[in-house]
Amino acid sequence: MKNSFRVALVGCGAISGNHIKAILAAGQTLCALCDVDLSRIQATLEKYALDSLPCYTDYVELLQREQPDAVHICTPHDLHVPMIIEALKHGIHVLCEKPLCISLDGLDALKKAVASSTAQLGVCFQNRYEPTMLRLKELAKDGVRGGYATVVWKRDEAYYRSGAWRGTWKHEGGGVMINQAIHTLDILQWVCGFPTHVTAHLSNDHLQDVIEVEDTATAMFEGADGQKLHFFATTAASTDFPVQLNLCLASGEVVSATNDMLLINTGKRSTGSTGEAEELIGKSVWGTGHKRLIADFYAHLRAGTPFPIGLEEAEKVNRLVLAMYQSQGKRIEIPM
Repeated sequence: MKNSFRVALVGCGAISGNHIKAILAAGQTLCALCDVDLSRIQATLEKYALDSLPCYTDYVELLQREQPDAVHICTPHDLHVPMIIEALKHGIHVLCEKPLCISLDGLDALKKAVASSTAQLGVCFQNRYEPTMLRLKELAKDGVRGGYATVVWKRDEAYYRSGAWRGTWKHEGGGVMINQAIHTLDILQWVCGFPTHVTAHLSNDHLQDVIEVEDTATAMFEGADGQKLHFFATTAASTDFPVQLNLCLASGEVVSATNDMLLINTGKRSTGSTGEAEELIGKSVWGTGHKRLIADFYAHLRAGTPFPIGLEEAEKVNRLVLAMYQSQGKRIEIPM
């Protein structure tokens, strides 16, 4: 088994820095960068002191010339499926940013690609690696009666003007749900179980002349045993607040969790960690999970074992988001 891997990164936008730092921290070799914008590549090279690194504007050319062991995909959402398929076709491992795709057809195409490839596909749902979320998962192992989660962030006009793909159904595939809040929704279903039905409402409350997609969403998810999970997300806030999950466990205890703390019945507090400070490699509201997730991805590649957040796991929250878009205020069954 290989001990280290040659890794290419595609897409030099905001999240790419998290990947670059985590790839290097995991002891891997960054062998190439790719972006359609040469100035963005140059800025990335300078920011992270990546001297003499091969750079490409064509993804396929990169794969053919560099033949990396693995590729990290940090591009606009609509490019994920074709890029994943191309890499898997060449036997190249893939770690892709969320979401996997923006349509059910995309999921079907990815299933075929994964089934016919010897390479692994991993997806960045890094909040599963946050200590408090791991503790929340453990506390909920005997069941959850109900719960709710909130994501209250700010994404203003300047944010959407920073990329032509942002705020469009064609390229982003949606708004707050498929981009920002998908991480928290993933934690909710990972901890509480996959629901059977959803009733969702979407709106554009503060950027109606700027974006096509929703900036605010609410949903009620129902489980087969009568469990109800409520969800609220918005990017119309005046600042970013920590995401929060609140659960009523089967024991009757109520648990509240953020990336920074966990409260049980508001009387106990645990950081879920050793108490040591950990360096942030991105925005504080993103958490610190990228570093742990990427290290774990390469640990599984070295061992030749399946990475735990592959297609089967990552498609669950993708299906929940797409079901919310389909609901339009009506109660519908969630296909799985």
